[in-house]
Amino acid sequence: MKIVYISDNNMFLCSDGKVTALPCERAEKYTDTVNEINKNKEWKHAGAGAMFREDIGYYADASKFVRINGVSAAKDDFIYSAVLGEMGAIYRKSADSPKAPEGHIYTGMNRNIGSIAYKNGRIAAILDGHLAIFDERGDYDELTDGHSSEDSPFWSATDDRIFCSTRGRALEGGSGYSASSILAVDESAGTIDTLFAEEGNDLLEPKNDADGNYYFIRQPYKQEKEAKEPIWKSVLLFPARLIKALFGFINAFTVLFGGEPLRKSQRKGDVKSKTKSPRELFFEERMREAEKNEKENAAAGDKNPSIFPRSRVLVRISPDETETILCKGVLDYTICSEGVICSNGKELLLISKDGSEKVIAKAELAEKLSVIN
Repeated sequence: MKIVYISDNNMFLCSDGKVTALPCERAEKYTDTVNEINKNKEWKHAGAGAMFREDIGYYADASKFVRINGVSAAKDDFIYSAVLGEMGAIYRKSADSPKAPEGHIYTGMNRNIGSIAYKNGRIAAILDGHLAIFDERGDYDELTDGHSSEDSPFWSATDDRIFCSTRGRALEGGSGYSASSILAVDESAGTIDTLFAEEGNDLLEPKNDADGNYYFIRQPYKQEKEAKEPIWKSVLLFPARLIKALFGFINAFTVLFGGEPLRKSQRKGDVKSKTKSPRELFFEERMREAEKNEKENAAAGDKNPSIFPRSRVLVRISPDETETILCKGVLDYTICSEGVICSNGKELLLISKDGSEKVIAKAELAEKLSVIN
């Protein structure tokens, strides 16, 4: 069995339990080209002359502007979607010969290509937050629009409908979203129907199988809230923040031109604060949360405890509308002939049709799983 997936913005292939990284030719070419261009321009925007002209420039590594958003099996190969800087793209890649030249399907400036799904030469994709259908020449039709945001397209295993999750966006003065529900989009009939919706829960990653079972991930809905600092606190802290900012600027200036910091405890050449960056604090918090979830899941008796909350569950709805919880703490999943393959954040698990569970391979934060025939 071959499973292609994304983890930490990279593509991987799990073949018979062995995991290998897949090079992304287009991302590598984009990164090398942009970094070379920036390197050739860097001299104009660095040094004392540039500071005097107030023309200081900083070029980040171009790899920071690359995102791999989706993968989907396509016959014996697979396709993937990516955002390369300001360009959205879809490419075809061989799993058997990962270093072979990649096939081009679509590129578009100022377009964002998200999750994708392939079936019979057609690609359901999330284009700028809405559902679209591409052919293999790169031509496309947009199927949804308006004040909503779609995700996770999936071609029905029993007909030509496309399933996807959707959530409404706040119309005025906010960034909030409604809970996610599941749509069934029938292009030929021109209809869009709500397949599943639950008050208080997000329903994500919809799929079905040839036996008429529906699947999705359910998790408690949490309204996104904008963290706003009280006005009184901003007013009181303004003088202290202003002094801190001025001292930091002067300290960096003395290090740059004098070679020594104002703070003697600081090493030469190091103008970084001893405090941790927001990014470092964010990942530390996520690590603590993952460890906590894993301990709680193990204590609850889970055979292969997940690093995600047990409230995030994989649901199967049978043709007679019987609901079954297949897995708790699931990050993502896909359907295969033997049952369901789940990611619990640490491993890929096969949940067989008889309900048994076994580890396929170690795979950290595996998502967008797709089985290659």
